[in-house]
Amino acid sequence: MIIDKILFRHLLDDGEKIMTVAHVHPWIVYPQLFKVAFFGIIMPAGAYFLFPPLLGIWAVWGILGVVLLIYRFAQWYMDAWIVTNVAVIDHVRNSPFDQVTNRIEYGNIDGITNEVRGFWGTVLRYGKLQITHVNGAPLVLNNVASPRKLERFIMQHQQTFVQQQNFDDHAKLKDLLTKLLRSAGK
Repeated sequence: MIIDKILFRHLLDDGEKIMTVAHVHPWIVYPQLFKVAFFGIIMPAGAYFLFPPLLGIWAVWGILGVVLLIYRFAQWYMDAWIVTNVAVIDHVRNSPFDQVTNRIEYGNIDGITNEVRGFWGTVLRYGKLQITHVNGAPLVLNNVASPRKLERFIMQHQQTFVQQQNFDDHAKLKDLLTKLLRSAGK
């Protein structure tokens, strides 16, 4: 959670707090990370044992493999939905210089649907979560871990936010009417 606060703090407004961060299920990413680890780290290490005189080539290959593995992991981690006390933020990071952020405030959410398909989706509990909102196209996160749990979490925070907004609006209206009655009585 501390890492999330550090990595995603630039996406937050004043007074906004991160409640949870949702990622693509790790089992979806493991095959890609395994390929990078195998071809970028394990193969050069094995090749070094077979051909030790070419240490420089294997070292460079291994270092590039480690860098690529870290990059792929960071790319997976930074591609997330950030659920705050005010909104849901969809942060897509395609590269260090290409990122897209979409923010949906709780007051603009029309509905949330989740979909779990297939044997592996049911067993590993991952699926698709979609938020429809007033302003535009739906926001979709495919292969999210525990979509039903995340849906309930977002709905709970949306309900809390809307209730707080109603209390704030009621208090402001009450103050406005009080001022209006006081000024009319003078």
